[in-house]
Amino acid sequence: MELEEHSKADYDYQTTVASVLSVSRRAKAIFESSEPHEKRALLNYLLQNPTVNGKKLEFTMRSPFNLVLELASRPNWLPEHEIVITIFSDSDYMDQLYGQLLFMKAMGK
Repeated sequence: MELEEHSKADYDYQTTVASVLSVSRRAKAIFESSEPHEKRALLNYLLQNPTVNGKKLEFTMRSPFNLVLELASRPNWLPEHEIVITIFSDSDYMDQLYGQLLFMKAMGK
């Protein structure tokens, strides 16, 4: 029974990581093809503390998308692997993220 629970956890972990990377890779296309209320939901999902300064939108990315963005700009992100492992090993966070991704999938995106 314990082995089965660990196998399910491994599967859920892999599914969540794959979903995070997929959303990260397709964020622009998802945004462009969405209705205004869906765009707002996606921005709320990805951005933290967005503000408008004049005509410029300022924001920070929510975790783990901030890490994906940071790692995408580095040719060698092996030194950052411990950060990735720490974020993705937080089961409560990953459960919440998985639920949000399922919600987005249900929206058709």
